[in-house]
Formats: sequence, C-alpha cells, structure tokens
Amino acid sequence: MKGLLPVASVRPTLRSSIYVVVIALLATTGIVGQSPWPVLIAALLTLPACVAVVPCYYILYGLLALIPGANPSSNSGSESQSATGATITSAMTGAQASWFVITTQAIGILAFTIAAILNVILLRAVVARRRNARRAPPDRPA
Repeated sequence: MKGLLPVASVRPTLRSSIYVVVIALLATTGIVGQSPWPVLIAALLTLPACVAVVPCYYILYGLLALIPGANPSSNSGSESQSATGATITSAMTGAQASWFVITTQAIGILAFTIAAILNVILLRAVVARRRNARRAPPDRPA
C-alpha cells in the first residue's frame, strides 16, 4: 500500500484557479462588507472543506478576542456640538480595536481561501484514485 491518497498534480489549472479566486472574492465581499449572503455562498461552494475550516476561524477569533482591549463588551461615546449644530468634538470608547477587526477579517478570508484550495486538492486526489483504480489489472485468484 503506497498511501491513502494517490499523488495528485500540484500544478494549478485555470479552472481550479478561477474557483479559488471566486471563493476569495466572495469571502472578501461578505466579510469586509459585513453581508451574510456572499459568505453563505462561499461556505456552500467550499463544502466539504469549510466544515473543518470555519470552526477553526471561530476558535482563532475567540482566542484573539481574549486579548485585552481587542473586543470590549460595550460601547460608549460623547459628542459636543456648537449652537449651529456642527460637531466640535466627538469621542468613542469601547469600539473594537482596528487591529482586531483587520486581523479577524483577514483570517476569515484566508479560511475560505484555504477551504477552496483543500477542495481542489481533495477533488484531484479522488479523481487520481479513480483513474488508477480503472487502470489497475483485476485481482486474479491464485
């Protein structure tokens, strides 16, 4: 037995590259734009790999949220205005740290991109295994 998975080609094809780019664009659009539909479509298109990758994203999100100041539990702010209604000063405290937002968005996009790449690798391995099974001579009883 040589291995569980046959060696598949690691050279990217145009079709697999387009698939990975489309998933990355959908994830980017949904995560940065805070829209659930592109993220949901990206998740459906990356099945079965997203079943393993998306929980990893939430674990990393939770670990990053444990860092003090990253993700406060409440927001508060104040603003002062002139008699004409123009804002003179405003201050906001308790918002998510910008590094936290950027990092978690990047990790989310990366998670879906990795899921797409894993799907390409998995599909190539399955195709190669089936191709090798067809080529192999049938077992003959001794």
